[in-house]
Amino acid sequence: MKDLIKKNVQNLGVYKVGREPYDVKLDANENPYNVLEELTELITSRLVSENLNRYPDNDALMLREAIATYIGVKDENIICGNGSDEIIKMIVDAFVDKDDVVVTHTPTFSMYKVAAEISGGRVIEIEDNEDFEINIENIINAANENNAKVIFLCNPNNPTGILIGQSDIIRVLESTNAIVAIDEAYYEFCGETVVDKIDKYDRLIVLRTLSKAFGLAGMRVGYGVANSDFINVLNKVRPPYNLNTVSQAIGEVVLQNMGIVDKYIEEIKREREFFMNELSSIKDIKVIPSKSNFLLIKTDKYLDLIERFKENKIKVRDFGSDGILKNCIRLTVGTREENKKALKVIKEV
Repeated sequence: MKDLIKKNVQNLGVYKVGREPYDVKLDANENPYNVLEELTELITSRLVSENLNRYPDNDALMLREAIATYIGVKDENIICGNGSDEIIKMIVDAFVDKDDVVVTHTPTFSMYKVAAEISGGRVIEIEDNEDFEINIENIINAANENNAKVIFLCNPNNPTGILIGQSDIIRVLESTNAIVAIDEAYYEFCGETVVDKIDKYDRLIVLRTLSKAFGLAGMRVGYGVANSDFINVLNKVRPPYNLNTVSQAIGEVVLQNMGIVDKYIEEIKREREFFMNELSSIKDIKVIPSKSNFLLIKTDKYLDLIERFKENKIKVRDFGSDGILKNCIRLTVGTREENKKALKVIKEV
């Protein structure tokens, strides 16, 4: 089985979205390295030992213990979900009623707004300044003036890569009465966290994922970290068996082999600096300094660039020709080969 898995992993060179094949995938902030290649034997052994005819562990206890060891908290401080998207939905389901206000900023991760509006909440988005710096003061004012139930902040922010200082997060916690959800999906690429503040602030929850730095986007493993009372509330709205046995097992194995993960994280950070330096040297390209595994660029040659990316079968995240992200493109940091292919297209345009 190990040889069969390795063979199939090596054949994943061309991706497909719908009917359009492409060679380089730089659109979804994924880890370009497949941890399966180095953990095949351990993962195979673990999966063979699982009883897949039985329902998964409803409490994901072993996975939570592995996460607790990794981040230095107790397992009672953790809740797991089918990606961090499900944790976002749990927060909204638990605390947001019809017409309740949720405050965030724009541009940021779209699922905060989607989850809140599906539940009948009213979303107030505070626009970033022209350099995409987040206006903390306006967020605090909006939350207080509208008795906000929840504030969502992505740190580092997606799609800009901008980092919110810890002092600003503390200001939000101490200046409002809202639940404050800090989405640290890209924590491993910056090292800045407020996980150590969960016992001091009972309205704080930190969101994390194994989709990015850990290279498990296909497994859909997310988790939330908060004080135990907060976690108990979320467990009341969590669907039963929400995280399958395979995702739990593979997540646990990867967390127990952080040496391999750390190696890839450092490689991505090195490539981020290479990519950012190269892009910064190109005329007519504005690069937003990033603390994540992606870079946001802005150019007046946006339409030409998007067309050339398509011609060269390079998948990127484009944001259109209108709005606050007008003429912006988000590029995931890939391998050196992938980054060079993207740079070649950009330089030609």
